[in-house]
Amino acid sequence: MARFISIVSNAPGTGKTTVALNLGMALHKQNQKVIVFDADFSKPNMIEHLNISHLPVTIEDVFNGENHVFDSIYKHASGLKIIPSMSMNDYSKLQYHLQDLMADYDYVILDTPRDLYALEEVLKDSHEAIIVHSPEHSSKMVIDASRLLKKHKVLNLGIVLNKSNEDSVNKIFEFPIIAKVPMHKQITQSYKAKHPLLHIYPRGKPAKSFLLLAKKLVV
Repeated sequence: MARFISIVSNAPGTGKTTVALNLGMALHKQNQKVIVFDADFSKPNMIEHLNISHLPVTIEDVFNGENHVFDSIYKHASGLKIIPSMSMNDYSKLQYHLQDLMADYDYVILDTPRDLYALEEVLKDSHEAIIVHSPEHSSKMVIDASRLLKKHKVLNLGIVLNKSNEDSVNKIFEFPIIAKVPMHKQITQSYKAKHPLLHIYPRGKPAKSFLLLAKKLVV
């Protein structure tokens, strides 16, 4: 049975989609059956991150009953499987289609929306979550996110601290930092290249952060 892990952030620009993609890549490299689902229907971030120009079947086609959710899977050159989002407002059928993924994968990584209503709809289908935070935002964002997870009985696995340095904190309030992703030019360069960081810089310092995070989840 798949573990459904939501990647959550209440703040803009924390790197939520980058974390979702690269955590998926790190799990894939450890021979886990993983799929990354872009559940933010307000903005098709993964299409932008990977420069996907054409999808024969979209998640909108799936929600309209024209195709099965497996038909909407995009396979990256690395072998990572992804379900990109489309701009739409309908979350009502999400749970039904996510359940179809349960038997075929070890991990379903959900890149979640920031909009509160939409996020709560996605969390209904999550077992666990990781909060993404970066130093330019108030730590109150972490508190707000953790309260939301508690409300929906979603296990908070901890915090991924983006744009970190060697002296970054190991906790925010009582919540542990489970990964520190350093500010690094490879992250910007991978975005420009339209590939996940771990695909083109698998031995770089940021990549090691994601690989260590994946190992913690698998163990």
